[in-house]
Amino acid sequence: MLVSVLINNYNYAAFLEETVASVLSQTYPNIEIIIVDDGSTDESRHIIEKLAASNPTITPHFKPNGGQLSAFNTGVELAHGEILFFLDADDLYHQDYIEKAVAVYRDHPGCDFLFCALKEFGNVNQEVIEPYPERVTDLGFTSLITFTSQIWVGAPTSALSIRRPLAEQFFPIPFEQDWRIRADDCLIWLASLYNGRKFYLNVPSISYRIHGNNRFYGHKETLTAKCYRDLCCAKLFAHTAEQMKQYHYIRGYYLCKGLLREAATGRKSSQLLKKYRLNPRINLEVPLLTKWKYRRHIARLIKQASRT
Repeated sequence: MLVSVLINNYNYAAFLEETVASVLSQTYPNIEIIIVDDGSTDESRHIIEKLAASNPTITPHFKPNGGQLSAFNTGVELAHGEILFFLDADDLYHQDYIEKAVAVYRDHPGCDFLFCALKEFGNVNQEVIEPYPERVTDLGFTSLITFTSQIWVGAPTSALSIRRPLAEQFFPIPFEQDWRIRADDCLIWLASLYNGRKFYLNVPSISYRIHGNNRFYGHKETLTAKCYRDLCCAKLFAHTAEQMKQYHYIRGYYLCKGLLREAATGRKSSQLLKKYRLNPRINLEVPLLTKWKYRRHIARLIKQASRT
C-alpha cells in the first residue's frame, strides 16, 4: 500500500532536513514524499532541491505564498498514495509511526481518518495523550456533534492521516485565504462532516516541536482574530452543509435521534459524550419529554464510558 507524506513548508529551512530524515528513516517502505514550499524566502528552496536530488521518493513543488490550506490542496493534488499523511516542516515522525498507522487502516477497514498521541519537545517537553480507553480506539462518527457545536475531534497537522476516498470528497478545500494558518482545523472538521469514521492511536508517534516561532502555538488570540476565525468557520460549515444537502434540514426530534445514534457508535470518552448531552439545549422545537429522554440515554452512555 503506497502512502503519501505531504510536507508543507514556509520558511522552516532550519528544520527541513531533520523533518525529511524522520520520514526517510521510517520502518514502512512504500512511501512517497511530497514537499510543498509555500513561497519561502529563506534557504528552503536550496535545501529541498538538494534533498530531492539525492532521493527519488521526494517530489518537490514550489508555489507562490498562499498559506497552509493552499499547500494542503496542492499536496493532495500531487499525491498518489492510498493514505495521505500530513506533516509540518518543523515536526518529526517517530521511526515506526507510519508502520503503526498503516496497520490500523489495514486491521480496521472502516477507519477513514486516524490521529495519534504526540510528544511536545523543544521549549516544552511532555506527552499529549487523549483519555480514550484503548490503544486503538474506534471513535465512530462525529458529523452531527461537529455541525451543531463545532466539536474538534483530532490533533495538530503532523498527527493526522486520512484515507484517500474520504479526502477526495472534500478536496480541494475552498476559502484558502481564510486558512493561511490552522488549516488542520479544516481537515478535522471536514473529515467529521463528510461522515468519516475516526480512529485514535494513543501511542505518542510524532514529535511536535515548540520553538517560539510556531505559526499558532503560543500566540494569544485577539478578539478581532477570534471574530474573524468564527466567520471563517461559519463560511466553511455553511458551504459543507450545502454540499452535503443534509445538516441544515435536521431539526427537532430527528436531530435528537441522530445525535443519540451517533453518540452510541465507537468508543467515545465520557468528556466527549457530555458535549452530546448538551445538544440540543436551546432547540425549542423539541418537547421537554423528548429532551429528558435524550439526556437520560446519553447519561447511560456516559456511565458506561466512565467504567472503562
